[in-house]
Amino acid sequence: MIAERKGVYYMNRTKKKLSVLLASFMVAGILPFETLAAVKISSVSLVIDNDIKAGEQYSEDDIEVTAKGGHYEVEEIEILNDDDMWYKDDIPEISIKLCADEGYYFSVAKEHIRVKGGVLAGSSREDSYSVTVIVKLPSLLENIGEVTGARWDSKNEASWDPTENAGHYEVRLYRDNKLVEGTRNVSEPKVDFGSLMRKEGAYTFRVRAVNMRKQNTKSEWLESGASYIDSAAAEEMRAKYGDEVPADAAEPSQVTNQSYAPDQYGWIHDNGGWWYRNTDNSYTTNNWQFIDGKWYYFNSVGYMVTGWIDWNGKSYYCDLVNGDMLVSTMVPDGSGRRVDSSGAWIE
Repeated sequence: MIAERKGVYYMNRTKKKLSVLLASFMVAGILPFETLAAVKISSVSLVIDNDIKAGEQYSEDDIEVTAKGGHYEVEEIEILNDDDMWYKDDIPEISIKLCADEGYYFSVAKEHIRVKGGVLAGSSREDSYSVTVIVKLPSLLENIGEVTGARWDSKNEASWDPTENAGHYEVRLYRDNKLVEGTRNVSEPKVDFGSLMRKEGAYTFRVRAVNMRKQNTKSEWLESGASYIDSAAAEEMRAKYGDEVPADAAEPSQVTNQSYAPDQYGWIHDNGGWWYRNTDNSYTTNNWQFIDGKWYYFNSVGYMVTGWIDWNGKSYYCDLVNGDMLVSTMVPDGSGRRVDSSGAWIE
């Protein structure tokens, strides 16, 4: 009798332990007897592409999420922003629900969730077989619209439609499908190519937009139709803009006289870029020159340099479009760096 009671006691105690263990698994969202035979997913990798544009309605169809690594897939994408239309300074936020394949379960720490195309903002797990990831996408200010409407307003004047979030544009000129000029940076959606159209041929140009915040975010190249320059038009361009290669240039030297003479001196743009021809036919190399109240830097062959320039142990920044040295401001390269009143980087 006592043995029987002991047997009942031990049996009840064992059942109680199993019940407590089962309850703890259920609270944790784990089905223990199934997961014992399943394979653990310990990391998640997602790649996100989006075609979200300011001024358009919300649509999950504009967001594509690819699950990398296998054994799980995207079940649902949801936009979490409050409004129903995108504005140019919005930061889209989305939730991505992932489901494990049959025979697999999730056991993923936050630090093992990798996201390309956005920033991880959080994660949660409903049970062992589904995980929800919260991601902030790049600000719409960091997107760039496609360039449209590339056209010739006259034989030598090119233009296109302004592009959303463009800080500047990159433009290339071609004659008979051969490159005439390397990439030129312009701030306005137009260029006068007359100084480069001194020869007969069919001229076309290609243009793309560069984001105002991220210089490596660019639109696709758009090509224009042709502008046909015949012998008479070529002669007209030569008369208006001068010879293609300046004649009788002296040895490079630094001068201070910045006076202009029509079609001969001052700023000249050719196949190599922009350079400055002084009234004595000289031009500056490997040095700065003060022109019309601003400083510009010229390289070893006399062409204007843009971007960061190291000079005498300090770093300076010249505007990507205009070429002038920036002073007392934050540099627009996304780095957050500032330059002082002399133009030097404040370290």
